[in-house]
Amino acid sequence: MSNFIDIYINERKKSIPAFCNTCGDVLQTLEDAVCAYNKGGCKDCFVSFLEPNRNLKGDSWNPSKEEIKGWLLQKSVQFKPMYKFF
Repeated sequence: MSNFIDIYINERKKSIPAFCNTCGDVLQTLEDAVCAYNKGGCKDCFVSFLEPNRNLKGDSWNPSKEEIKGWLLQKSVQFKPMYKFF
């Protein structure tokens, strides 16, 4: 077997998320879904919060609850969702 097939079979059991692991918002675009699948957060969270902190604090860094709360406050001011669910 080639390495490509082995990787594909191993990835098959990984589920595609419907919500961002960091902010909990519904993934609204294909870019959000791909980013959440590969990086652990929607595009906004990854680009503005996860990636910069991982670059500064190391790849094994995971945000604490306080850091996530601060990010959510900042995100609510910066980013407006395309859709709202009541």
